[in-house]
Amino acid sequence: MQKAMFEKDILYPTENHLEPGSVHIKVCSPGNTGEIPVVIKGKTTHNPTDYLLEIVEILQTDVFDRIRINIKENGVLYFVTLDDKSVLKVKFTDKNKYVSEEVSNTDTKNIN
Repeated sequence: MQKAMFEKDILYPTENHLEPGSVHIKVCSPGNTGEIPVVIKGKTTHNPTDYLLEIVEILQTDVFDRIRINIKENGVLYFVTLDDKSVLKVKFTDKNKYVSEEVSNTDTKNIN
């Protein structure tokens, strides 16, 4: 089980500008493939996967630009809903294009 190298809560915009969404992020050590696993867990009733591109853009600017890492090229992202029922594994293939698959919640427990 890997420990988190970095953890942070972030806000992101939603359709209702008076009700922002919030997620907790955990950045873990790179695995054998060299990819950086990032677990993104919802903290509000908003589904974080509905705002995936906005959240990734904020993560890039707020966290990864500081250490000169392009998270779209070097990361694998796990979006977890507030109720822990759904986990979406996301890997970017291009600037704003990505592939995703639902994975079991135990996959995220192995990396965080």
